[in-house]
This record gives sequence, C-alpha cells and structure tokens, in this order.
Amino acid sequence: MQKLKTFQILIKGIVQGVGFRPFIYKIATKYHLKGYVLNNNQGVKLCIQGEEKNLQSFLKSLKNPPNSARIDSITQKELKTSPNFHSFEIKKSLEHSFKSAIIPADIAMCKKCKKELFNPKNRRYGYPFISCIDCGGRYSLIASLPYDRDKTAMTDFKMCKACQKEYENPASRRFHSEINCCPNCGPKLFFTRDFSPQKLPDSQITPFLNTLKNPLESAILALKNGEILAIKGVGGYALICDARNKEAILNLRKRKNRPKKPFALMCKDTNTAKQFATLNAKEIEVLNSPIAPILLSQAKNSCLPLELIAPNLSTLGIILPYAPLHHLLFAHLDFPLIFTSANLSGEPLVKDYYQICEKLQHICDGILLYNRDIFNPIDDSLVRVIHQKTQVLRRARGYLCDVTLPIKHHKRYSSFITLGAQQKSTFTFHFRDKTLLSPHLGDLDNIESFENFKKTLKLFSARYTTKIHTFGLDMHPNYHQRHLVQPQDKTILIQHHFAHLLSNIAENSLKEEVLGIIFDGTGYGIDGSIWGGEFLQWNPNNPLSFKQLWHFQPFYLLGGESAIKDTRKLAIEAIFIAFKNDYCQIKLPFITSLQKDYGENSLETLHHLHQRQNQPLCQSVGRLFDIIATLCGVIEKTSYEGEAGMILESLAKYALQNKKTPKTYTFKCQDSIIFWEIMIQEIYRDLQNNLDKEQIALNFHFTLAKIIQTLTQNQQNIALSGGCFQNLILTTLTLKLLKNKSVFLNYEIPCNDGGISFGQAYFMQLLENNHYNNSL
Repeated sequence: MQKLKTFQILIKGIVQGVGFRPFIYKIATKYHLKGYVLNNNQGVKLCIQGEEKNLQSFLKSLKNPPNSARIDSITQKELKTSPNFHSFEIKKSLEHSFKSAIIPADIAMCKKCKKELFNPKNRRYGYPFISCIDCGGRYSLIASLPYDRDKTAMTDFKMCKACQKEYENPASRRFHSEINCCPNCGPKLFFTRDFSPQKLPDSQITPFLNTLKNPLESAILALKNGEILAIKGVGGYALICDARNKEAILNLRKRKNRPKKPFALMCKDTNTAKQFATLNAKEIEVLNSPIAPILLSQAKNSCLPLELIAPNLSTLGIILPYAPLHHLLFAHLDFPLIFTSANLSGEPLVKDYYQICEKLQHICDGILLYNRDIFNPIDDSLVRVIHQKTQVLRRARGYLCDVTLPIKHHKRYSSFITLGAQQKSTFTFHFRDKTLLSPHLGDLDNIESFENFKKTLKLFSARYTTKIHTFGLDMHPNYHQRHLVQPQDKTILIQHHFAHLLSNIAENSLKEEVLGIIFDGTGYGIDGSIWGGEFLQWNPNNPLSFKQLWHFQPFYLLGGESAIKDTRKLAIEAIFIAFKNDYCQIKLPFITSLQKDYGENSLETLHHLHQRQNQPLCQSVGRLFDIIATLCGVIEKTSYEGEAGMILESLAKYALQNKKTPKTYTFKCQDSIIFWEIMIQEIYRDLQNNLDKEQIALNFHFTLAKIIQTLTQNQQNIALSGGCFQNLILTTLTLKLLKNKSVFLNYEIPCNDGGISFGQAYFMQLLENNHYNNSL
C-alpha cells in the first residue's frame, strides 16, 4: 500500500452557491480520497488525503468545475502531520477569516428543473420555486458570506424530510443546494387585489392580506382580461400585461407616466420571439443563457402594436422566462407579455409588497407575490449582439460583481471605492485582491435612488467587513455621491471621459498607446464646460493623464439644463451658429412650436441669451443627436434619456435596409475643434428639398464615422466608449471605416455611464501602482 499524503487546498473564484462543494465531494469519493471540504470567507477550503496517483487524478478533475463556477486560483500545501481521515465530508462553513469569497449571481431556471416543473409525477410539479445547485436565486437572496442557507432569505424555511434527504445525498442534483425546498416546506404563491400598505417584509405580510384561491389561475385570468399586474420576480417586482392589447398598454403608459420609453417583451420561447424579432444564432444563444437578459433585437412587422411597445424605434427588447413562475404563466398563455420594471420613473426597482401599495397601486390591478424576501433588488440585464459578440449595456441580474483590473496586485495597495456617475450609476469596490462592480443602480436624481445606492454600498461593506476611507469621484461638483464622502476621507477626482476611456483600456488590457474616441451626452470637463465629443490620447508611459487632441465645436445650452429636455432650445442654438443673423429666415416646424409655447418674441429672447455668452457651454455628440432629430421634426421634447439618438438610429437602419447609400455632410477640423455648422446648413437644405428623414439620419451617422476616420489616420489603436456607442449604426459604420486599424470596444463593461466606476477604479489602481513603483 502506498504512503498516504495530505494536502490543504484553498480555491478562490466563483465557488460558492454554484454546486462546488458537491462537485468536490463527488470527485474526492470517486478517487477514494478522505478528508473534508467547506466554505469559508475566501472561497472553498479542503483537506484531502489519499494515495499520490489518486490525488493527482483529483487535481486534474478540478479543471472541469460546474458550468456556473470559475476557479481563479488554487493554493495548496502538503501537511507533514495530519489525522487519519475515515471518510470525506462536507463540513459547516468557517467565518473566522477575512471575507473575499465572490457573491454568486442569480441564475435562470435550468433545463432539468424545467422538466421536473412540468412532470405531473414529480413532487415539485407546478411549484414556482423549484431550483437546484445549477439554478435559482443567489445574489438577490444572500445576506452575508459565506453562502449558507442561514445567511439567505431561505433561513425561515426549514427543509422537510424529503428535501433534507436530497440535501444530504451526494447523488442528488440538490446535494447541498442552500435554497432547496418544495411545496411542503418552501415559499408559497399568493394573488391579491388588496392594496392596504403595512410596512412589513413580504415574508410576514401574507397573513394580513385578502388573497384569492388559485393564485396562478387568478393571475392568468386577469392577464387575459387585459389587466395590468405586478409580479414578484427574482430581483424585484415587474409590471406585466397582454402585449397584444392596445388598451392595456395605453393604460400602463398613462398610469406609469411613461409616454414613449420602450417596453421589453417577454416571450414564451425563442420560436415565439422569432415571430416578433429577427434573431440570429448568437442572439438565440444569449436569450437562452443562464443570464437570461433583455436582448435588443431588430423588430419584425407583426400583429403586435409596436407603435405602442417601442414608439418610433426599429428595435425591440426581448426577454425569455427565467424564473419558474414565468414558465408557469406561459404554460397557459398564448401571447407575449409587456415586461417592465415595477417602479416610478427614475426610482429604484420595487422589491416589497408595501412599496407596491405605497407607490404603484394606481398602476396595477392585482399583485402576484410570494412570501420569501428579496434582500438585494436587482434589475434585468440589457445586452445586444454586435459582430457575434455580446455587448452589455446594463450589467445586472445574472452577471457577477467580480471583475478584473489588469494590474498585478501588490500587498501595499490600499482599498478604495469609486462612486461612478449620476446616471446609470454603479460603484466599484476594491479591497485586497478583489474588485467588485456593483449591479446597475439607476439614476441618482431622486432621494429613493440615492438611498438605494447608499444601501447597496453598505451591503457590500458589511458583506466583506471592510471600512474604506479612500474614494474615487467624478469631477462634477454637484454629483450626489459627494455626500457619501466624509471630511476625513481621501478623495481622488477623475475626469468623466477619461474614466470612459480607461474602462475600455482596462477591459481590453491595453498596454500600448491608444486614441480614445468618447462620445456621450454629458460629462464635466476639466475646463468646467460640458464635454462629450472627445478625442483623447493615452500613453501607458504616462498612464494617469490624457491629452485632448480634438473636440466638437462648443455651443450653448440656452436656458441651462432645461435644453436637454426641450431639444428645441438646442436646435435653435445650432441655427444661430450655422446661420448667424439670418436665423429669422429659417422656417422649420419646431420653430413655430417654440414660438407657440414661449411667445412670438422667444427667438429674439433666446438669441439674446446666445449673444450674452453666459450660458453653459457644451460640446457633446449626444446633444448633436438631439439637434439633428429636432431639425428633422422627429422630436421636440425628450421623454427619456437617449430618445433622439435611438430614433435617428432606427431611421438610419431603415435607410440601410432600403439599400440607400450614405453621403458625408461637410465638416471642418481646425485648431483641435471639429466644426459642424456647415453640416447644419446642408441638413436644412436637404429638408427644404424634401429629402427623406431616413437618408438624413443615415448621412449624419456616416458623417460622424467619417470624422472619426479622418482624425485617426495617424493612429493604429482606437478605443470607442461613451453612451453614443450604444448606437449600433454609428458603431458598425465606424468599425467598417476603421477596418485596417485595431479598434477596441467595451463588451463586458457598459460603454455608457454604467462603466464609469470601473474606469475610475482602473485610474485608482494605476495611481497606486505608480506610487508603489516610485517607492521601490
């Protein structure tokens, strides 16, 4: 008999909440090894004992972990003295060490659970909370680390004998599944039309509700009758209704005060989705993935009232059922559902019944809920496919918080938090060797959203028992995040568009000189003006700074920030610049509308503001989209962020589908400024000659791409970032014109403001690295 060896092994990565301990147990027993495995605050720890050849086979098998797992590091050491183990077991988790384990993500229901859900012979037949080690809630349910049942929202649900037997059976798919339950011991489903607010968590509210029998059947009947329901999902409540029913959709828009912002469409499966959207193989793969995001796709002409679902747009957000409750609904529905977050405009996602009652009872007709709490609300992720790669636009449910910064970790590095931007807010939490990007937390323009941001920040700090006093901030002096910083804290200011560029550089691990092209709507510039049309040079030899090579011609926001909502003020400013004192001769519908709203002398008043030169200056490409859309008469006031750009993108897409050839409007580049006033003159001439708006929109997109091509002739490495590059037409035209260059995009990190905190975090780590190297 060979001599037994004993190894202590620590495995870090995505190894909790993904069936990793059962995986270890199975391969350990397969190779006749003894010892134990447990979760601790850093990952998974095991002590393994056996013959050399079996130990090597075990270590080799570790390279094929469960699908949802990811091994980042394996540290092992041989123990010279150790007890003789008699078996291999899964031990209770340890909490004495510092916490660095990765919080697992919420995972869509797997195929095996779906098969059981619809099997009449299975004891979980029709049970809305079926799950296993490969699927179910994780992030939304966890209170603290390590990931064990008593630290999740399942703590009050004691497993019945049958579930406990599965939990303890190594051959079961639910072996050590921490959220294991069944109809006898798990959460229950309820349907109510009772809107009596009582500030209790959902786990305690149901005894006080007037609920209907057969909750699922009641909800299905309500949907068929054209009602609007609030349905509790994995990370919060959603509002749903029949997507064919014009009256229901109009009611939802009116009640929610959401006149034009597009709704997502939940379809039973990809075969159904293909009736309403053009889907390629990659897009189908994304829809069916464990992340189960909303996919931006090309809409088809169909029986659906697209003019109500996604007004003026050629795109449609498609999502498939990802929770068992969704699948149970669609087992009885032969139509798609409008699927949108249950919240008031700009506020965070609602996660509790009492919040529905307080805020949304005038919107929904009934509530389908369950008596398990959601600890951590989280939105649905939003993605698109470009060049057969998934590009994340909103990083939320299904995505891990764990991200990687491309700099070697040094023990001397301090911990820090970067607080991102005001819109599409996220924060990045860096401590020891971990970098965690928060889920999408919305726009911080109201108290509720800001409180949710603070709560999530505290949640991360508590989970990892880490107090941090170093912060990375945007330069904007009025961002609400500044209120989170105490006088004794250390703060570093990072320019907004530089953070966009660094998010791309960090994601793509770029080590060479690069020209960043950053187009977005708003960002505070180093001169105090509003930037957003920037060409920024970055050199890795001087990584903490950038050189602004070019920017778009500045213009005034007449009347201040109100011009961002009332785009007619932007358009008239463009006319003042392009036509000088001849502005009175310009005849366009929006001018008539402007005079009707503000009086016959409004043009003179606005021109006076223009001449006084005391209005906020802006050089944003996002606002240029607003200007062109207003000149074309497709928008006058925005009802949601990016509306003008999305409409122009759709018009340009129609032009391309009709095989129209783009032309370039005239622009001039001089003294670091990109002048666009001649383009405005030419667009006006095209409008006077009744050129169709689709062609004008295509020409505008192509002109932006030609500007990029012209100004990158002497550059090889190009990084595109900023919210304007969510525009598929702009991005694809640019990539086509730069096909002989190395062009880098954001994919996993949003190119919009959702990626700002990640770019800020890279700046902070570059700063730390610079200090470290200088001290050597």
